[in-house]
Amino acid sequence: MGCDGVPPGLDAGQDAASPPDARVVPDAADDASLPGDAGQANWAARSCDLTVSHAAGPGVTTVQIAGSFTSWGDAPLDLRDDDGDGIFTITLSPNPRLTSGERYPYKLIVDGTWILDPAEGRRQYDGGCLNSALVMPSCDAGPEIEAGRLDADGARGTADTHVTVRTAADGAPPREVTFTLDGEPLPAGAARLDVGAGAYDVHLEGLAEGRHLLSVRAVDTEGREAAPVDLPFWIEADPFEWRDATMYMIVVDRFANGDRESDAPVGAPVEYAADFHGGDLWGALEVMQSGYFEDLGVNAIWLSPINQQAEGHFEGRDGARRFAGYHGYWPSRGRDVEPRFGGNEALRAFVDEAHARGIRVLFDLINNQIHEQHEYFAEHPEWFRTGCVCGAEAGCGWSERPLDCLFAPYLPDIDWRVPGAERQFIDDAIFWVEEFGIDGFRIDAVKHVETHSIFNLRAALDRRFGQGGERLYLVGETAVGQWDSADYGCGETFSDGYDWIDAYVGEQALDGQFDFITHHRLQDGLVTDRMAFTDVETVVRDFESRYAPDGLHVRFLGTHDSNRMASRAAFDPAQGCRWPDGGGCASLPGRPSDPAVFDRLKRAFTVLYTLPGIPFLYYGDELGMPGGNDPDNRRDMVWTGPLASVAMGETSTSTLEEGLRTHLSELGRARAASEALRRGRRVPLLVEGDLYVYAYAHDDPGELAVVAVNRGGAITDRGVDGLTGSLLGAVTSLERLAGGGSARLDGGRLRVSLGAGESAVFVGR
Repeated sequence: MGCDGVPPGLDAGQDAASPPDARVVPDAADDASLPGDAGQANWAARSCDLTVSHAAGPGVTTVQIAGSFTSWGDAPLDLRDDDGDGIFTITLSPNPRLTSGERYPYKLIVDGTWILDPAEGRRQYDGGCLNSALVMPSCDAGPEIEAGRLDADGARGTADTHVTVRTAADGAPPREVTFTLDGEPLPAGAARLDVGAGAYDVHLEGLAEGRHLLSVRAVDTEGREAAPVDLPFWIEADPFEWRDATMYMIVVDRFANGDRESDAPVGAPVEYAADFHGGDLWGALEVMQSGYFEDLGVNAIWLSPINQQAEGHFEGRDGARRFAGYHGYWPSRGRDVEPRFGGNEALRAFVDEAHARGIRVLFDLINNQIHEQHEYFAEHPEWFRTGCVCGAEAGCGWSERPLDCLFAPYLPDIDWRVPGAERQFIDDAIFWVEEFGIDGFRIDAVKHVETHSIFNLRAALDRRFGQGGERLYLVGETAVGQWDSADYGCGETFSDGYDWIDAYVGEQALDGQFDFITHHRLQDGLVTDRMAFTDVETVVRDFESRYAPDGLHVRFLGTHDSNRMASRAAFDPAQGCRWPDGGGCASLPGRPSDPAVFDRLKRAFTVLYTLPGIPFLYYGDELGMPGGNDPDNRRDMVWTGPLASVAMGETSTSTLEEGLRTHLSELGRARAASEALRRGRRVPLLVEGDLYVYAYAHDDPGELAVVAVNRGGAITDRGVDGLTGSLLGAVTSLERLAGGGSARLDGGRLRVSLGAGESAVFVGR
């Protein structure tokens, strides 16, 4: 087993003895706010040593570390617990087998059992095995910046943090330490040097509502720069958490056209459905400025991939039909936005407007493949694999060769085990956050990318942007079913889909995933009424018990990879079609006009929006847009009234379509208004085949939400048990925020009235 990597811009500095005195200039040499003489500051030096610790469980007697630097099991090193507190430690120093600045794979051996180090976020493959990875501090590196938690007070408009600066191991002092806020120098006195500690106390005040960025840079007298540290934070009256999100996906090319001069369809032989239509970020910006997303209760937007795309047209997987890169998954540039989408300027304007409205923006990160036209493929072909195509030839199935098969012959597969490739793609992710202030990533095709890519990306993002406590949200796409299993070798095995999805989620990895298992189990049954609510409850209890409790998973019905929910609800015979003249299809799904279709959708979305987790809405589903499979499920968004100017297709809606959008708006606003819905614990109250009633209770005694969904005939004053005194708290009445019907409390007992097919969300008052 051999070492095969270098750190992706990461250093692991440690506390050490005090170095010589130094003079430091924060923002300007004449900053009179510095207490005392900066030249006498007690700057600590970073260490060349690295301490590895393991908090062992009861009864553990031996802990060892083994890696490429010990020839693995040949000469493992002992960790010691001299004081008997259960914490085993070892300090590693540079030596011929542990070179300063290099990264090494390792595992811990706990009472004879080999494990990944639970305290270490980085990972590295050695041979075919996934290991933890340590980075020996670089003795030659420059100064180091370490920031403490940044505490923001939205009510007062203030923020405070503590920033420590350490010298290089050789003691060369800092020549300059620079603080900026949103790209501008801090006000005088905002960063005060604690001479004795060699650290800065930063106090910011008068901060406007919205997102801010505190940046810290340092250079020593040898001209060496510290790895930069950026601390994003928000000033908000009600601090946002990702479990509060209601997420909306925009397929940029199909959403809104704000700059028709940038339209550039490829044209024949590409058919209209598979070509660029003209949607861009300028159009999406205009929609946002109209208040559309706030009206829907949306506070998080996932943008389809916006990297510059390959030019020309290419054959799809289903035959001779030709496709352009309108969808965004054929990137040709690492750090440029597709000009048809408005370029980098449009992305910056879109993100800035979103942040001004308190809306978070996710970037679609493609870590599995690039297009053969990509600049990196021309410059570094050794970073990529160009072997077999997934599912197109014997021995190259999607599950047989998940890490190295190609999605298409013109899409080289990224080899994350090549150090240069790993560094580049992590640096590109950092670029999008640094340059545009995006709030996280939806990561494509997770199960088709080496596992360490997720962990090392998280480590790099946390080091650069997470030291103040603001965590970038990472959500993955691991498209597996309930009974899918995998064996990646060396113990990296998953017995079913729940284990597989959960394996990538945690403090050191993804925050959550798109919950494909629940999607597959609920999607059709909910929107067609073919699934009894007793079975729905079984699915919900399964994900509540099978996933780790801290996962911030996304629950969804419609998606850009499945046919439209309205066409399913309508039982449209063409719902599986992609083209109007192929695969046995003579037409594509039509626009629903039956009220029963929209009633089914209202009930399904009521359940979706009130499941634990983050609800997700695919663009156009709020109107019940029809569609078959890709590319028909990506029709142009319908805009009316003042927004008709950004439409690329339909500019009228029916009363039924508007009624569905109103219902989705009510659901979104209900989530925003109810902390119990977003953060409470779910309590099933009544589960029957056609009637489903459940509550959410929160620690706040005034926070209670009740959800009722009725597929059957009208019910009047139906008694429902289960709302105990501890759940009710101070609640004395219920107010409807979404849907129809009514609910009241009768001596502590819930009584619900709903019309035939109605659903509703109530909150306690």
